[in-house]
Amino acid sequence: MAFSRAPSDSVVATAMVCAGAVGAQFIGGKATRDALFLAYLDVSSLPAMVMATAGVSILLVALSSRCLRRVAPSVAVACAFTVSAALLLLEWALTSRAPTLAAPAVYLQISGLGPMLGSGFWLIASERFDPRTAKRRFGQIAGVGTLGGLAGALVAERVAAIYGVEAMLPVLAALNLVCAWQVRRLGRDAGEARGGEPLHAAPELLADSPQSGLRVLAAAPYLRNVAALVLLGTVGATLVDYIFKVQAVETLGRGDGLLRFFALYYAGVSLLTFMVQTSSAPALQKLGLSMAAGTPSVALLAGGVGAMAFPGLPSATFMRGTESIFRGSLFRTGYEIFYTPIPSQEKRAAKSIIDVGFDRAGDALGGGLVRVLLMLLPASRHQVVILSIAVTCSAVALVIARRLNHGYIQTLERSLVSRAVELDLSDVEDLTTRTVMLRTLRGTAAPALTNDSDPLALRPDLPVADPDVQAILVLRSHDRERILAVLNNEKGLPATHVPHVIPLLAWDPVAEHAVWALRKVVKERVGELIDALLDPNQPFAVRRRLGRVFSVCASQRAVDGLLLGLDDVRFEVRFQCGRSLAAILEKNSLVRIDRERIFDVVRREVLVSRPVWESQRLLDRLEDDEHSFVDEFLKDRAGQSLTHVFTLLSLVLPTTPLHVAFRGLHTNDPALRGTALEYLEGVLPPDIRDRLWPFIGGTPEAARHARARQDILDDLLRSNESIQLNLEELRRCGQLVNQTDAAAGA
Repeated sequence: MAFSRAPSDSVVATAMVCAGAVGAQFIGGKATRDALFLAYLDVSSLPAMVMATAGVSILLVALSSRCLRRVAPSVAVACAFTVSAALLLLEWALTSRAPTLAAPAVYLQISGLGPMLGSGFWLIASERFDPRTAKRRFGQIAGVGTLGGLAGALVAERVAAIYGVEAMLPVLAALNLVCAWQVRRLGRDAGEARGGEPLHAAPELLADSPQSGLRVLAAAPYLRNVAALVLLGTVGATLVDYIFKVQAVETLGRGDGLLRFFALYYAGVSLLTFMVQTSSAPALQKLGLSMAAGTPSVALLAGGVGAMAFPGLPSATFMRGTESIFRGSLFRTGYEIFYTPIPSQEKRAAKSIIDVGFDRAGDALGGGLVRVLLMLLPASRHQVVILSIAVTCSAVALVIARRLNHGYIQTLERSLVSRAVELDLSDVEDLTTRTVMLRTLRGTAAPALTNDSDPLALRPDLPVADPDVQAILVLRSHDRERILAVLNNEKGLPATHVPHVIPLLAWDPVAEHAVWALRKVVKERVGELIDALLDPNQPFAVRRRLGRVFSVCASQRAVDGLLLGLDDVRFEVRFQCGRSLAAILEKNSLVRIDRERIFDVVRREVLVSRPVWESQRLLDRLEDDEHSFVDEFLKDRAGQSLTHVFTLLSLVLPTTPLHVAFRGLHTNDPALRGTALEYLEGVLPPDIRDRLWPFIGGTPEAARHARARQDILDDLLRSNESIQLNLEELRRCGQLVNQTDAAAGA
């Protein structure tokens, strides 16, 4: 699928508004659904309703997948929200005449159609956002959706308290219309940006052949375990949901009070789910994937035992609530990660069957179990037996979750080796995945290299036969010797290796070799390297060393990129960009460097306070450069801020006299310093000179003479030999002092 260009902030804002509206209508709808159903129908009819809802939901999945093959998702989903709004208004009208018909109709709509509407929204979002932006924004969008659910639950509570349960139906209809409007806005540009190319449904909603999906499940024990986890988790959740609602009806009775209770319950669950979501990354690090996926079962297991020991609404609410909170946060995150190592074709064939088929089958199985138990057992035994079955399902689910960890590691290892999955360590939150990636890359990426062998030579024992892939694995292996063999290859780096060498600039043991390797290909890869230099998300060590890479690329594109690098927030990045610009200008005097642009940069540099000016340091050793302002003696004597300013000025002012003036400022001869100051006063713009003077200990009044600029320049150049002798004398004095100190110390 081709994505449109990176979404703007307005598109992100639209997605967030849409997520909030979808969450509000769904959570508010669930509270209304439960209260309305239990107000007019007996709680014993709930299992049959759950079974009917499962069938409706599976049917809607099949219908929507066919529809989305012919109609753009933004149109289809917007129409579905509009139809949902119309149905809610009809059901509102029906509540005054036949509430016993309206209540199950609302239940079927909210439970059957509601999840499909949410899936449709995320389908459009996946089409609208490119993968890079999705990684950065989807967590924020999901968080807004959770907060929207919280708001929807609170609105339901207030509406029930003031107007009654039925009054919530037109409110939900209005929210559905808002969702239709925002969904259409979100999806409109996705198709138009591609010139009307039809959008395709996400793999999860495609109506692939059920037989192909079942064959994949039959051949993959790992996927069968995932399906069993979903099935058992849903069965347990359905059983405890029945107990929870029975206790709510017995304690609160029927009517508006029931809606207020469910509204507050869903509001609390949404708020706590959001809070757990914000800490999901540290939790995944500590718990691991299998434990994260098993958290709903742990909550249900502990809550079920507590509910049997202390029956009543509080224990039932705690049991149901904690299960829902962990299912919507840690379980969801871990569950989706379980799919990452699965090849895309298998994932497309099986994921929809597991996500929808097994989830709804769990609903139907749970509802059927409750129905059978209600018919076979006396009323006094219902709750204990149902809770016992739920606890048993949770215990089995925990065992399966632990088995999933082993299957996940095996699948991930195979996928990493065969390149069936592309993962970036910076994007991986859980410790299990990071550990397996590092172990796999180290274990398979390191060919046995000899001094006379090609570092890209094939090894027959490696499962990867492509030499480029082997070299990339070596570059990611953290094995210094093998990495150096690739970096020092005389043939240079292929284009495919450059993105994997750039991060190595941050690793000190190989950084200098990475600089050398990138310099060999900088002319061909200048655009890619400039992008990395200007990317604020790149580590500081990468950016400051990339600035040095361009010193050998005497092209206008490199100059333009380095000029932008002069705006970096870190001093050393700006310093290295300035040095590379000076080196390029020395090699190619035809490159264009805007004079006013450089003066603007210098103005920013000299506007800092004295503590900042004096504290700016370099972490990397300066390379020897015959054109640099800093020789071996001045390295310890000249400040880096002043060196950087003079390097920048040399880009637009005559280099030789500026170099001599810089050296003259560091002598102890007043005449030589005065000549240097006099020259600088004549060539620098007044505002730069006035700000620079306090940093170099000069006074414009003392240095100002009514002499022609050419006379001053000639005098300065004649002083060059005296300046060098003066600096040599200072050097000898410094060495003598050091020797005296050493003797005194001895």
